[in-house]
Amino acid sequence: MLLVLGSLLTACQVIPQDEQLIEVFTPADSTSFKRTSLLIEFSGWRCVNCPNAAEVAHGLKEQYGEELVVVVMHPESNPNTRYGNNQSVNYTCPEADSIYVHMGGTSTTPFPTGNVNMMNTSGVGAGYFFSENTWATLLSQASREVTRVRIEQEITHTNDNSIDIEVNITNQTDHLIDATLQVWLTEDNIVGKQKMPDNTTNDAYIHNHLLRASISPLWGTKSSIATGESDVCIYHYTLPDKVIAENCNVVSILTIAGVVVQVKETKLTKH
Repeated sequence: MLLVLGSLLTACQVIPQDEQLIEVFTPADSTSFKRTSLLIEFSGWRCVNCPNAAEVAHGLKEQYGEELVVVVMHPESNPNTRYGNNQSVNYTCPEADSIYVHMGGTSTTPFPTGNVNMMNTSGVGAGYFFSENTWATLLSQASREVTRVRIEQEITHTNDNSIDIEVNITNQTDHLIDATLQVWLTEDNIVGKQKMPDNTTNDAYIHNHLLRASISPLWGTKSSIATGESDVCIYHYTLPDKVIAENCNVVSILTIAGVVVQVKETKLTKH
């Protein structure tokens, strides 16, 4: 289903609280952690209204700052992303298409559309998709929810194509949690073509937050974490040739029962 975009080594282990490396991961609060939300923006370079939705996402990102992570997906199953033989307008990746189809996306799903925290309001495919006019309300509701789960990540980028990622999940709830961790690679500042609302083509449009690959297995790494304990997941990943490393971000997404409870985004920097 997926293209092999790099080498991947995954390991997770539960670390008792009294054995954690506190100097590396220090929770800001021992009882509750501020929730960060995920906005998935489904888009396509041939979609004339998608630049307007991108502006909505940009405004929300400015409003929420680090408490919102935006990921843009160009799923190949939607005609708005079609590129034919022109690879210069190919912003798709297999992972984006798999997620889109899993959420019920088809060749007739109207764009632009998006999803907040992987919520599904109806229990069927179309319930995953929300117009840009609803994103602000959904994020406002999500921002009032308190989570007692924290994720932190340490990234080492030692050369142009290899990174090591360590993700620490801390459970401060009063019960065991069964969580799934997904780790994605996104890229900013991609200059390329985009159809605009006036039906012209902007040849120097800047695409941001674009999903490039899944670093973890696409459907995530599962772990059960008891109260007061942490889980550490380690990934070694080779960046695909098509990305510019300094424009990339690592996004870690933690879900419980399919709904996002915490997100962390870290920009790649060399060490």
